[in-house]
Amino acid sequence: MPEVPVVPDIHKAVYEAASQPGCLDMSLWHCGTTHCRAGWVVTLAGEAGKALEAVTSTPFAAMQIYRASDPTWRMSNFFADNQEALADMKAMAERGYAGHGEAP
Repeated sequence: MPEVPVVPDIHKAVYEAASQPGCLDMSLWHCGTTHCRAGWVVTLAGEAGKALEAVTSTPFAAMQIYRASDPTWRMSNFFADNQEALADMKAMAERGYAGHGEAP
């Protein structure tokens, strides 16, 4: 099993990426430069995220990356619609995590 990567300031990074025009589509894991929430988490984790996704699945890899990046994270809805998902990502970005993605 590949090592689980950490994304610094994960909530802010995911929201900033997904909130750009045409960059969020919750009906697709990945499609060019458009991703769903879980797809963005994996993408932002770079090659280590892709390696973890390749041997597991997109949602599993994203859950592990979220947990490694913010141990206080609680399950996100990877199957919400775009509007609901973006609102939750914004709320999480605004709330933040004091560890800023550093493993405890």
